[in-house]
Amino acid sequence: MKKHVGLLPAAGLALRMRPFRYPKELLPMHFRQSGDFIQPKLLIEYSLEAFSVAGIQDVYIVVPDWKPEIMRYLEGGDQFDHHIAYLYNNKALGLADALLTAYSWLKDTVTFFAMPDTMFSPVNAFQLLVDKMKIKSADLVLGVFPTDEANHFAPVEFDEDDKVLQIWEKPPVPLYNNAWGIAVWENNFWDYFQSKGNGLSSGVSITEVFNDAAKDGLRVYCVFFSDGWYKDVGRINQIILPK
Repeated sequence: MKKHVGLLPAAGLALRMRPFRYPKELLPMHFRQSGDFIQPKLLIEYSLEAFSVAGIQDVYIVVPDWKPEIMRYLEGGDQFDHHIAYLYNNKALGLADALLTAYSWLKDTVTFFAMPDTMFSPVNAFQLLVDKMKIKSADLVLGVFPTDEANHFAPVEFDEDDKVLQIWEKPPVPLYNNAWGIAVWENNFWDYFQSKGNGLSSGVSITEVFNDAAKDGLRVYCVFFSDGWYKDVGRINQIILPK
């Protein structure tokens, strides 16, 4: 059985949050009582919680040298019941490049991917993606959520069998009111991703790689969470939580 690991890329410049310069991954989103103290729940903890629900202990976080606060806060992950390791990427060349940092470490695993500046429901979404991967013998499974802001995300076209047909990156006029937000993939996709690596231009999103994989014959499926939601808190005007 292949090892299951979590992957969180936190190596961006957070330009959408300017003039705010604090690491967005460490934004306090809720406060909860912990004994005699009030303890904040930071944004990155929501992805860690989703990993925990899926039974994942080992988590890799891609970080640059301008975000040491992430390592200082999370440390080795013991306080979150995780084993956290950090992968260095200081290039800020886009999401695809950041994720490729993990190839040598995770290429033989089942990799669970989320963005550390997002929140989503249901919290057990990853388990449903893994179930779909087993049923379909898929190389890559996307978690797709309804949204009224598909032009800010990447809407997905899929057929009645949940096979992914096409994905668009921030289309001006979306054809579908949904967006992929999380993903699970195996070594076949990792190897495909690596083979595309040298040809990726600066700033390329992982969406383009997902779309190419579906077009090139990899087994790419999705799970649509019709009653779920997905929230990107990486924009300064999107910090209000969903009702």
